[in-house]
Amino acid sequence: MKYFNYKMDKQGIATLRFDTPKSTVNIFTSEAMREFDELLDMLYHDKDIKALFIESSKEGIFIAGADIHEIKQADNKKQIDAYVKNGQDLFTKLENVPFPTIAMIDGVCLGGGLEMSLACSYRIATTNSHTRIGLPEVKLGILPGFGGTQRLYKLVGYAKAIELIVGSKLLRGEKALKLGLVDACVPRGYLEFKKEEFGQEIVDGILDAKIQAKRKGLLWYEKIAPVRTVITKMAKKQVLAKTAGHYPAPLSVIDVMYESYGKSLEEGLKIEREAVGLLALTPISKNLIELFFISEILKKESFSKAKAKEIQQSSIVGTGTMGSGIAWALNNQDIDVRLKVRSSESAAKAVVKIRNIYEGIKKRGRLSERAVALKMDKITSATEYVGFQNCDFLLEAVNEDSALKQKIYAEFEEVLKEDAIIASNTSSISISNLAKGLKHPHRFVGMHFFNPVERMPLVEIIAGDKTDDETIATVVKLSKQMGKTPIKVKESAGFLVNRILLPYLKEATLMFEEGGDIKMIDKTLLDFGMPMGAFALIDTVGVDIGAKVSVILHEAYGERMQESLLMNEMVGKKWLGKKMQKGFYDYGSKKPTLNLEITTLQKGSTALDKETVLHRSLLIMINEATRCLEEDVVANARYLDMAMVMGTGFPAFRGGLLRYADTIGVDKIIKILNQLRAAYGDRFTPSHLLLDMAQKEMTFYGGAS
Repeated sequence: MKYFNYKMDKQGIATLRFDTPKSTVNIFTSEAMREFDELLDMLYHDKDIKALFIESSKEGIFIAGADIHEIKQADNKKQIDAYVKNGQDLFTKLENVPFPTIAMIDGVCLGGGLEMSLACSYRIATTNSHTRIGLPEVKLGILPGFGGTQRLYKLVGYAKAIELIVGSKLLRGEKALKLGLVDACVPRGYLEFKKEEFGQEIVDGILDAKIQAKRKGLLWYEKIAPVRTVITKMAKKQVLAKTAGHYPAPLSVIDVMYESYGKSLEEGLKIEREAVGLLALTPISKNLIELFFISEILKKESFSKAKAKEIQQSSIVGTGTMGSGIAWALNNQDIDVRLKVRSSESAAKAVVKIRNIYEGIKKRGRLSERAVALKMDKITSATEYVGFQNCDFLLEAVNEDSALKQKIYAEFEEVLKEDAIIASNTSSISISNLAKGLKHPHRFVGMHFFNPVERMPLVEIIAGDKTDDETIATVVKLSKQMGKTPIKVKESAGFLVNRILLPYLKEATLMFEEGGDIKMIDKTLLDFGMPMGAFALIDTVGVDIGAKVSVILHEAYGERMQESLLMNEMVGKKWLGKKMQKGFYDYGSKKPTLNLEITTLQKGSTALDKETVLHRSLLIMINEATRCLEEDVVANARYLDMAMVMGTGFPAFRGGLLRYADTIGVDKIIKILNQLRAAYGDRFTPSHLLLDMAQKEMTFYGGAS
């Protein structure tokens, strides 16, 4: 056997251990499934088996799911149907073996791994921090296809099953036990004892009655057809409110569960299989799967050959929204955080901000009050440079003022450890310039987080001209430890994300000045899939910040990125966006309304159609993105796309900015850019890279077009 190890003791308690060769994870590839199938055929006829425990030999991993590569490679419905039916038949066979089966879930148990566990008689999970249990398939644009939609609701209830699958929720062992998804949850060290207990109770013939008495299953009212109809309608309404219908998989999950309820398992699996076949071949699924693979590559990416140092004690200076968010992200990973503050009042405000983030997590049942209290105890503060001598890492998150930042670095270098790393959260200032005057510029680096820190996963890592490899390796590792996705970008004005985003925002303001309607422009962008309209985003970030960054980009890139005169005028009127209750929108009431005075700043009365809005907004971003590739600001198109998805919320279902560009086609992009250039100016001049790609018939993702 290649993938599984089998043994049985004298009592007839058998153990099957999944151990994929030359891999740190277990995945149900077709080959592994075939071997599992043959094993089940063999074991089915062994009358000495009293029970079968299914375990993993991998550290922190039970079964990570099915092989996504096989889904990605399938290019017709027949292939998808055969692949899905194979998995369904395998787990149905497991469900029907003539002895109890127990999934021993210690570590990650996702997708096909959980579907296999659902086909077992019982499930035991551990409290291990690595244990995460869930069905995240909708994130790939598909749905659980190996029986997940048919078996989950019988354990946790109809509404809860929809919630878990549609939300791609990952559960810890304790939460899975509370919901009834697993039958026991124990600390890792007690797993063998629990196995012995289950085995003995199976031999004694008392386990099943004991487990069945505890199971919740369907709630009584969920068995009533009209109630299920109401639950279904409410679930669809919530999905549409969140996704605007751009993602078909969550809606398909709800339809499958509603249509298959009460039918035989065979009929239900057929409905499930048909739905997977329709979803897996859509561009949306292909795009989401591609992003998944990029994220997996980035998890292994270190951007440096040096060995990373361990960060145990950190310090933060600048305790506004960003600084407090970064302090939380460090503290959440049990890294000691010491805040350098101006006063006890600012310390108290920062602690409240951090505590509020934890409160949101606690309300979702992911942390207890005791756990929050223990974490908060690791946050200290000081108004003077006292108690920072043992810090390995300092993160500065003050205002975009070079002189102020450099003053802070000089003062901290006198008190920090000799080998401490200093990082800046600057969004636009040159890292090399900020490092001037430092005693140890090789340990200075840019770490640009995105707001709100607790939700935005991207961190741009920026090396100055003297930053060394060990510093890069250390902050990349630290970013991942904080639950972020770090992407190294070359030092340039605006770095990567802001450099691409600002022309998009600036173009929206120009369209408004020409006579465009703010609400129409924002709605057009929302309909395209952007998380918020351009004007709403400017108000959220801050009109003053947009104005300041536009000056920096104009100084760096000249005529194609003009300073925003409109935003300057708004700053003069103190229309700074949400923080001042007025920007392009008025935030004085519960629901934002248009700032009625904003039209006084309009220069023209030209009406714009939706196509023009999209072309001007999106193609100017694509054009700037290609210049970033030209200048090696980022390693490749895939990393750039992931940065835009994670840093700006560019619609994931479109696969990223440059994957979307591939759907348009380089020739068409150049043609439209030239039309826009003739109508609106040289900022739309196609980049050299685009022209070169057109000549060579290249695409961003696939080589030849």
